[in-house]
Order: sequence, then structure tokens, then C-alpha cells
Amino acid sequence: MATILIVVLLLIAIGAGYGFRAKKHNEALAQARDAAEKIIEHEQQKTKNEVAEYEKQSTRETQQYQETIEQELADDLHDNQRKEAWIEQRMNMLNQKKEILSNRADALAKKRQNLQQERENVRTTLSDAKNLIAERWNKLQEVSNLKEQQASELVLKETEQDVKRSRDEFVNNAQTELESSCEREAEDLIALAMEHSDVQSVQAENHRSFIAENAEYLGKLIGNSGQNVRAIEALTGVDIVIDDQEKEVILNGYDPVHRAIAMETMEMIKTEKRVVPDTIERLVNKANKVIDQQIRKYGEDAVRELKLKYVAPDLIKFIGRMHFRTSYGQNILEHSIETAKLAGIFAVELGEDATLARRAGLLHDIGKSIDRDIEATHVELGIELTTQFRESPVIINTIASHHGDVEAQYVIADLVEAADAISGARQGARSESVADYVQRIKSLEGIANKHPEVKESYAIQAGRELRVIVQPKETNDETIHSLATNVKNQIEEDVTYPGQVKVTVVRKLEIVEYVEKKQA
Repeated sequence: MATILIVVLLLIAIGAGYGFRAKKHNEALAQARDAAEKIIEHEQQKTKNEVAEYEKQSTRETQQYQETIEQELADDLHDNQRKEAWIEQRMNMLNQKKEILSNRADALAKKRQNLQQERENVRTTLSDAKNLIAERWNKLQEVSNLKEQQASELVLKETEQDVKRSRDEFVNNAQTELESSCEREAEDLIALAMEHSDVQSVQAENHRSFIAENAEYLGKLIGNSGQNVRAIEALTGVDIVIDDQEKEVILNGYDPVHRAIAMETMEMIKTEKRVVPDTIERLVNKANKVIDQQIRKYGEDAVRELKLKYVAPDLIKFIGRMHFRTSYGQNILEHSIETAKLAGIFAVELGEDATLARRAGLLHDIGKSIDRDIEATHVELGIELTTQFRESPVIINTIASHHGDVEAQYVIADLVEAADAISGARQGARSESVADYVQRIKSLEGIANKHPEVKESYAIQAGRELRVIVQPKETNDETIHSLATNVKNQIEEDVTYPGQVKVTVVRKLEIVEYVEKKQA
């Protein structure tokens, strides 16, 4: 009985355990289902969020891409419009050049026709001369008892006079036509050259003064009791004046390269924490190297821009030094490059060597790059320098003649002289200080006032014209011509001026009489 009870209890326990495990299993299964549903719901929500984010990102990317495409289209449209404007401008220039060439062709055809006509006239004149000789010979034999030798001499003498008159008339007509046409063609040539040259108004770099940034920099520059300034002056040969009130630093020195070295040294001082004379010496040496590299670069750029070949390396340094020289405020290197370009265009139009013309234009003022301690003109120094580097005789003659010191022996020398005058006289190319301007005005008026027949004189149009008023009773129409010539020659000898000066002499005699009413 006990065994049965144990078995029953065991079965009950097994059933209860099975039921409990089934309940736990169902609860676990229900929890698993809930967790699965939550995971599914979470993943669905996450997927929806990702899809929405992806849609937003796609929309942004699409919008950005659309904006990029629209910007590219706008840029392409702008570029096309700019290219169309450039093409239209080039077409206008080509049409103008075509018109100029057409006019020149017409002028040449007309000249050829005139020359042919002149040849026909010469043939006709020769035929008429032969007929006239025969006619006079027959007439002399009929009406005169002269001997044959005397008759021949008389006929030859009269014929020679007729031929001289015809020749003089032909020469005068040809000279008149040549003068009227050559001036017009020269103007067209200059206009064409200026049109094709990229003329620039370059302001020379200021290596004379600057404003200090702050008191700290000014203190480093001056140093203890001015020892840094004295060190810079001793190493560069430049005098330095410092205005403490205005914080202005002024550099005085005749050599612009030394001024540039001093300026570069002062620029380097800004980055130094502690400045002593030893530091100054190191910075000056470094500035020397920097300026040497700049000089070399300026020379190489000029040679490369003008497409010149076989220029000696040492000569390139002299070319680069011209960047630090000025004439009436015009940078000498820029002036030489401009002169070279104009001379090259002139040479192409006249059938000369354009490369040699550009080379001569670049080197025509090379003497100005040599140190000023040498007592010689820049023309003499340029001749000596180019001879040393074995330059062409054309270039040497160009340098010697571009100021009229000697006669030009080559066409290129004349072209460079003309290009030099155009570059120096064009509007805005050169300037001068107020003191130099006042001195030039006084010099012009003083030259005119020295002549006793001059009543008064005025320099007008910024010194480009000198108006001279003379005493009418002490002069006549012939003497005023000689007066104008004398004043012009003296201005050329004694006054330095940019461009040209027009001398106008005015002689006015005014006599006034009054008629009064008679009393009855």
C-alpha cells in the first residue's frame, strides 16, 4: 500500500512538474513572441527611418546636383558670352587690319600706276627732246651760218637746260607726293604698332620710404642707441632718417639697388625676435641674395617675354638691374620692353629683322644699369658693355644714335629711336616731382626772356608749349623765325624734358586812334 502511495505521489509530482514546465515554456514562448514582435516593430521603424533619411539625402543630393548643373550651365553661358565678345572684338580688329591692308594695297597700286605714268612721261619727254633736238638742229642749219661744232654746242646747251627744268619739276613733284604720303603711312604704322602692343602704365616700386607698423618694430629697427640703423647704413651705403612722430622711415641713396637691399633688410627685421648688429649683418647678406635672385628673374622674364635667344648670363643681370632704375618715374626695364615691342612691330611692317629690332630696343638703355660711380653717359657705358659681350654692330649703333649723338647707320636704329620717343612721350608714361617741374618751367621761360626783343614768355600746357611774345617794333617777320629757332636749339641743349616742347612766337602790332566829335 505504501508502494502504491509512493507511485501515486510520484505520478502527481511528475504531472505537477510537467504542468509547471509547460506553463514556464508557454510564458517563455509568449515572452519570445513579444520580444520578436518588438524586434520586428523596431526593425520596421528603423527601416522606415532609414528609408526616410535616404529619401531626404537623395533629395538633397539631387538638389545639389541640380544646382551644380545649373551653375555649370551659367558658367558655360558666361564663358560663351565672353568668348563671343572676344571673337567679335578680334573680328573687328581683323576687319580694321584688313581695311588698313586694303588701303595700303590701293595706295601701292596707285603708286605703281603713278610710277608707270611717270615712266611714260619720261619716255614721252625723251622722245620730245630728241624731236626738239632734230628740229632745232635743222632750224639752225637753215637760218644760221654757224659751224657744225658751234651749232651742236648751242643745241646741247638749250637741251640741257630743258632737261634740267623737267628733272627739277619731276623731282619736286615726287618729293611733294612722298612727303604727303610718308607722313600718313608713318601715322598708320605707329597706330598699328600701338594697337598690337600691350602698353602698360607701371608705377615704379617705392624704395625710398615707408610707415612703421608699430613702436615695437621701430624699436627693433633703431636698436640700442641707434646701433641697428648705423649697421644698416654701413652695410648698404644708404642713409636712413626716422621720424618718430609720424613713424616714417626714409631711405636716402643714389643707388636704387642698395635702397632695395636696405628695404628688404628692414622687411626681414619684422620676423626677428631679437635684433643686434650681428643679426643686421646676417639679414643684409640674405637680402643681397634675394635682390640678386630678383634681378636675375627680371632679366630672364624680359628675355623670355621678347623671345630673344643667346643672351649672355652676365648681360641678363644688367637687364634685370634696369628694373631698379627710373626716368621721370618711368621704370627703365618696362620702358625698354615696350620700346622693343614697338620696334619689333615696326620692323615686321617694314620687312626688317623683328628679333634683332626687339633685341636692340631692349638694350638701347642698358648703360643706365651700370653703377653711377663711373663717369660716363649711359650711351657710352651701353656701347662699352654691348661691345664687351660682342653684340651686333646694329645694336651698338642703335645705342650710340638713339639720342642723336651719332648718325644712325641702320634702319633698325631709326626704328628704335622712334619707338623710344613714343614710349617716353605717351600719356601717363613719365612723371616728375614738383621741384623738377617748377625748375623746368623757369628754365623754359628764362631761355626766352634772355633775348632782348622778347617782351614776355609763358610756359603753358605743363611745359609742353612755350609761348613767346616779342616787341613788335623791334622785330619783323624774318627775325621771329630765327628767334624761334634759337630758342628751340637752346632748349634742346640746356633743358631736360619728356616728349616734345612746342615753341610759339607771337608778334602783334596794334595801333589805336580815336575820332572825336567836332564842335559846331
